[in-house]
Amino acid sequence: MARVPVLDRMPVIRVFGVLFLAVMLLMVWLTYAVFTKKFSHDIPVTVISTDTGLELSKNADVKLRGVIVGRVSSITTDSGHAEIHLALTPSIASTIPAQVEAYIVPKTLFGEKYVDLRPTGAAGGTPISAGQQIRQGAMPAEVEHLLDDLYPLLTAVKPEQLSYTLTAISEALDGQGQDLGRTVTRLSRYLVKLAPLSDDLVTDITSLGKVAKIYGDAMPEIGDLLNNAVVTGNTLVSRQVQLQRLFTSVDSLSTTTDAFLRANGDNLITLANESQQTLDLLARYSPTLPCILGGIENLMPRLDDAFRDRRAHVSIEFAPRSPSGYAPGRRSPRPGWTPA
Repeated sequence: MARVPVLDRMPVIRVFGVLFLAVMLLMVWLTYAVFTKKFSHDIPVTVISTDTGLELSKNADVKLRGVIVGRVSSITTDSGHAEIHLALTPSIASTIPAQVEAYIVPKTLFGEKYVDLRPTGAAGGTPISAGQQIRQGAMPAEVEHLLDDLYPLLTAVKPEQLSYTLTAISEALDGQGQDLGRTVTRLSRYLVKLAPLSDDLVTDITSLGKVAKIYGDAMPEIGDLLNNAVVTGNTLVSRQVQLQRLFTSVDSLSTTTDAFLRANGDNLITLANESQQTLDLLARYSPTLPCILGGIENLMPRLDDAFRDRRAHVSIEFAPRSPSGYAPGRRSPRPGWTPA
């Protein structure tokens, strides 16, 4: 029977197969370990955050002044807040000051986020240490919030119209960067000056709302007034010939009156002065004037009847002579005489 080589024996082949699979699995694990930095001696620190955003993931970059100094090892939650565990590179950790704040910012508008470490104290000082907790700075507006605000606009505006609008805005702003920057700077100065007046502006706007409500309630009357004004305007237009004649007559009258007053102004003043005594006398006897005028009014029909047809119609009657109380040559009645 022929001797079978050792390498061709079935048990040996099975052992080599198992070793090959083990080596393949070891290479895969080593690749994973190297990628996840299982063999690194990074310095762990923690950031307590209330909101990490939707794009901050494991192994996200940690930067200091634009230089990558570590990575995000994991993100956990505890008592309603997030704990971001950072793994800092040991060779660079000694240059990171302990007084830093962590900001979670996006790389681009729609890109993933990273942790940006920003020093808060002077240069130098104590370096960051393992297990230290870093305070989170004020986070910028989340992109998802911006998209939530833009979603109703994007659904209401047609895409082609929005594209035309954005293209027109882009062409209008092309080459206007410096002017736009100066405008924004000037606007910022105005806003700084208007900030102390914000309370007064709110009060004025509230008062404006009340006044607008009053005008809104009065709009029917205002509408009627405007309609009447339209009718009046149409009437004036239709009567413009008569109005022109009236204005011409008034102009002539004013010219004549002006010439009359210029010529007789002194006489009118003299007449008024000389009539003062007569007017005072009339004012004194003014209570008797109505009686006199009433008597004349009652006498006028009799006079008209007596002198009608340009002839005098008079009836003369002689009454019997009554004894007189006066004796000839006397100016006082006789003693004891009374009228009959």
